Amino acid sequence: MFPQPHLTPPPEHPRLFLRRQHLPELRSKMTRPEVKQAWERLMKYSEYGIEEAGSEHCPGDVYVIEANALLYLLKEDREAGLKAKALALSAITKHFNPNFQDISRDIGRLMLAGAIVYDWCYELVSDEERDFFIRHFKRLASLLECGYPPLKEGAFVGHSCEWMIQRDMLGTGIAIYDEDPEMYDLAAGRVLHQMVPARNFFYPSGWHHQGDGYGGVRFQGELFPTFLFGRMGFGNVYDESQREVGYQWIYTRRPDGKLLRDGDSTPVMPNHTKYTRLHFIYLLLGGYYKDPYYVCQQLKDEGRFQDKDVLFAFLFADPDVEAKPLHELPLTRYFGPPTGVMVARTGWDDGIDSSTVIAEMKVGMYQYNNHQHLDAGAFQLYYKGNLAIDSGSYKGSSGKYHSPHNKYYFKRSIAHNTMLVYDPDELRQYPYVKDGGLVWPNVNDGGQRWPNEGRPPLTLDDLLSKDFKRADVLAHAIGDDRQRPDYSYLKGDITAAYSSKMKSFRRSFLFLNFKNEDHPAALIVFDRVVSARPELSKYWLLHSIEEPQIEGGRTVISRSEDGYNGQLINDTLLPESGNRRIEKVGGPGKEYWVFGTNYVNDFPGTKEQGEWRIEVSPVQPSEEDLFLNVIQMKAIDGPAALPTQKVETERMVGAQLNGWLALFAKNGERLAEDVALPVTEEGSPLLGRELNGLAADLAAGIWTVELETGNGEGSAWERRHLLTREVTEESGVLHWRWMAAPGRIMLSYRGPAEHQPDEEGGERNGR
Repeated sequence: MFPQPHLTPPPEHPRLFLRRQHLPELRSKMTRPEVKQAWERLMKYSEYGIEEAGSEHCPGDVYVIEANALLYLLKEDREAGLKAKALALSAITKHFNPNFQDISRDIGRLMLAGAIVYDWCYELVSDEERDFFIRHFKRLASLLECGYPPLKEGAFVGHSCEWMIQRDMLGTGIAIYDEDPEMYDLAAGRVLHQMVPARNFFYPSGWHHQGDGYGGVRFQGELFPTFLFGRMGFGNVYDESQREVGYQWIYTRRPDGKLLRDGDSTPVMPNHTKYTRLHFIYLLLGGYYKDPYYVCQQLKDEGRFQDKDVLFAFLFADPDVEAKPLHELPLTRYFGPPTGVMVARTGWDDGIDSSTVIAEMKVGMYQYNNHQHLDAGAFQLYYKGNLAIDSGSYKGSSGKYHSPHNKYYFKRSIAHNTMLVYDPDELRQYPYVKDGGLVWPNVNDGGQRWPNEGRPPLTLDDLLSKDFKRADVLAHAIGDDRQRPDYSYLKGDITAAYSSKMKSFRRSFLFLNFKNEDHPAALIVFDRVVSARPELSKYWLLHSIEEPQIEGGRTVISRSEDGYNGQLINDTLLPESGNRRIEKVGGPGKEYWVFGTNYVNDFPGTKEQGEWRIEVSPVQPSEEDLFLNVIQMKAIDGPAALPTQKVETERMVGAQLNGWLALFAKNGERLAEDVALPVTEEGSPLLGRELNGLAADLAAGIWTVELETGNGEGSAWERRHLLTREVTEESGVLHWRWMAAPGRIMLSYRGPAEHQPDEEGGERNGR
């Protein structure tokens, strides 16, 4: 069982969601236009008679109960209070089949409605009626998936991490605490001692691991203890970083109104006017944290609240918080440990014709299972359509949680833009996957392993003591203008996401915002992959909706249907042309192909689940291989794609495009020695242009950048100092600008920053 909760309800009524001091503010809301929709619907619910409450013409008896209880509180309407009590006493006697899928949501909501009457209409309820309520509350609680006491499932994922404990059982326990403290002690004990520590672990990243579908659902449930304890006067039981989680779905919002996909989700219909609405989440966040950008997103998402949310929309909205436009936000956001995701945008404008590019770059430090996918190291790209996608669908002819499509393709690494290493003997080590009491045979997709044999962590200690850690962020940087950065950089070590077939996998992402409508942006992906044996095949994946066109080392992916007009051009610079195979997989009969089997799933009416991918692989067997891919976005009917060129030195390799020179260490480690970058020759079209240089994987400390001119043959090089700058341990990145002239660039390491005196003549921390 759980320790006794250190927070106990105040000895007064009401105390569930509100107290006496909140009533004047709530009464003033009744006339506020900002909550007009919610208030008018509550009044409509209150008008249903007792005989109508359970009929097909009524949205639900729980909403009639709650609306009348609210009228009793706010307008001292005794008749409404008595109606609420009569309906509640009748409704809580309902019988349910606990084996019916998701029935716990209905059971818990009924418990909560009864608890609201118990607490808000306390003076109208007799001692005998209170005993009746409590007896049926416990009966209903015993039917919940979490059980009563609520010991089943874990603290991170599952239906128990939605409403049944964090809202319904906890709320009911608050209402009846004086007469019977058992339910509160059980629910609050589990919330405070298991669920709060679990969330305080991952909230600092600002990212919910259950994705764009289930993450929003679970996060709603997690916000209720914030209000339940807060309204009782205890403040926020969570870490303050809870307020950051909502930015995940702001930054991954596509201009067409949909979200970049993450985890178990279903592609919405192609009609670009269909907006993925999360306005209730932003109402809760804006109301509690007074965040003006959340209020802005709520207004953008504005829609009709579901019946189950109307009461809380009225209780928790703060109409005094004024919205601020999203374009005030920085274009790039780093969602740090323990997640490690970076989302870079080029703008905030909406519409299917928007010029905004969105790049999601994921390291993915922990794997929580359940609705999370095996997608560490993956990326997604959107520009005038979804171009580099998460493939597959949670719904369709073979959708849902235990379908073959979901278990053997959709959740697997092979459905994402990451790396595969195919070991034909891997299933001998991992023959099965387990999820709770269910066991199914594993499938060898060449991808990442299931930690804990597929079972989710039960507690924070469980997460930290077992093999759920799958990656580390090695470096990240956003620069130089934090508001409208020219570059966004993320590097991770993703070795632990794989079985022993992988000795080392390090992936670097560099997103370049060109701030040019014809050629808006590019994403450079550099990988160093070391397998356990040279004969194990390696595959670099890029998924698409429409069929890729491959010519030499260049792959073109278009999004030309349903009104979209985007195009992705991927230049594979490594492996070299003589050691490179680029194959496309997909089309009829191979849409969701996993090494010999197609785990088909048709979600009618949309192509967003995709049916194509390219696989880039080296021809020659080798333990170590480098992959370098330069991806640029443009409109299909726009100017020609930019030329790209591989640039290589003894220790570094990278690419040159659109006036940028970007380099990475070949061995994946930090360099602490001088680096000479290639010569810009006479006659080069770059001469006289301002160029950008970016070197990653540099040791922390002071670096100088110098331009050396001369031919290097018999005459000494002439050096001109460009800048002196500190490279931080956090970033490992040095960025500089210079006017291109015949010669070469020299990067010189001067040692750790603390050993360097300040000098004149250079910019120590500037460009």
